[in-house]
Amino acid sequence: MASAPAPAQKVIVVYGATGTQGTAITLSLLESKENFAIRALTRNPESEKAQSLARLGANVVRADGHNDDQMRAALEGAWGFWLNTHHHDAAVMEPNGPSDEDLGRRLVTIAAEAGIKVFIYSTCGSPAEITNGKAPVPGMDAKHRVEVFARQFPTFDAVIGAWPAWYFENFIDAEYAAAFGGFPMQADEDGYLTFTSPRVGGEGTVQTVSVADDFGEMVHALFLDPSRWHGRTVPLMSDAFSYEDMVGAFSQVTGKNARYIPMESYEDFPTHGDSVLVELQDVYRYMQNANGWFFGEPDNVETSQRLKDKARLDKGLEPQHLISMQEYFAKHYGGQ
Repeated sequence: MASAPAPAQKVIVVYGATGTQGTAITLSLLESKENFAIRALTRNPESEKAQSLARLGANVVRADGHNDDQMRAALEGAWGFWLNTHHHDAAVMEPNGPSDEDLGRRLVTIAAEAGIKVFIYSTCGSPAEITNGKAPVPGMDAKHRVEVFARQFPTFDAVIGAWPAWYFENFIDAEYAAAFGGFPMQADEDGYLTFTSPRVGGEGTVQTVSVADDFGEMVHALFLDPSRWHGRTVPLMSDAFSYEDMVGAFSQVTGKNARYIPMESYEDFPTHGDSVLVELQDVYRYMQNANGWFFGEPDNVETSQRLKDKARLDKGLEPQHLISMQEYFAKHYGGQ
């Protein structure tokens, strides 16, 4: 008796595959036991990051989101598409050029025309909607509009918004550390690793995710069961904590003196005219008007944990709990 034919291979296109989110998602999907083929898009296929993904089995393809012909070719014959555009990229910051929202809408349209069935977008809820217009965050609101725009295309079987919490990765980034007082890299004149920021408001905890440890697996799981998540914006997080608890945990892990100094107002957060810092100031205002919740709603680690569990089962790996703040610091600073 002849054996049943193997299921058709499903090609998943990962946009920006060498970026923080794209790398994590690509690495996780490459371990899937499903019949996925991963097409990793990058503007520079010769980079070490791109070549590393190629060695692991990804089909690395040159594609610039601003080049429609390259994107059409990159999406041809694909089943799934992961899209994450960077709204602080210089290419979408030109005064008379296309905005990040323009880019997102154009790529959504190209994906629909290419016959993509499962579209998953790195997005946000709308702070303007969550706060009834009190505290909009232009970049976040624009991303939400792109997600809503994508839902109008009947050719997609599933449109899913993946909303990452604040990155744990920020705490291993020197530029981010400098913007918040130096913690956890540079001591101040009193010898403390100081984190200074406005308070988040409300419950005073920060909803945070490790992209490398958890987020990639969560998105992997969304591709495994897309119909369940169709039409939803899914908040994805690893842990939530107060800034006081954060610096205390760091001190416990490293033995170094660390402290949190709150600012009186979100307006006290220095922006230096930098678009990223201007947005962070807006985000603090938003959170103070949303009970301190970045997601506009209470913590939901259960959903994130179930998604992580599903991806690890698909990869044949043992279950693993979402990484905590203290574990993250131990992993990156515990040996210092």
